[in-house]
Amino acid sequence: MVEERPLLTMVKSRMIGEPDPVLSAADEGLLNTLSSLCSFMTAEDLASFLFSPMFTSLTKGREAFVVFEVGLFLDHTQTIDVVGSKDGLVLADAQASGAFSNNIHTVVDEQDAIDKLVIWHGMVYATESRFS
Repeated sequence: MVEERPLLTMVKSRMIGEPDPVLSAADEGLLNTLSSLCSFMTAEDLASFLFSPMFTSLTKGREAFVVFEVGLFLDHTQTIDVVGSKDGLVLADAQASGAFSNNIHTVVDEQDAIDKLVIWHGMVYATESRFS
């Protein structure tokens, strides 16, 4: 039997400010949950979460205050940052893989997030990854 593994992970990386307006109890709960590593089976699953009412309540309409790290499940050294703000959702590739122009991309919509995550994954995934 072949065990299916998640494709991507996401975790709260660091705080870069204070949330304004103050977080609701539900937003606090989600932020606490995201302090632990969360796994996603597909890019579609992750994009759906990023555009869910729960996640947008936490990030949309606020100045950027938290950075999330998205990584490959099979190689946690391959990561990009995800930052939500008043301007939208931003993907930042500090490792400069070449997946995004100037290593940054402001996500247009859920399909755009899927497309960019798939491109990034394709560029950084190596079959000789640590856990493959």
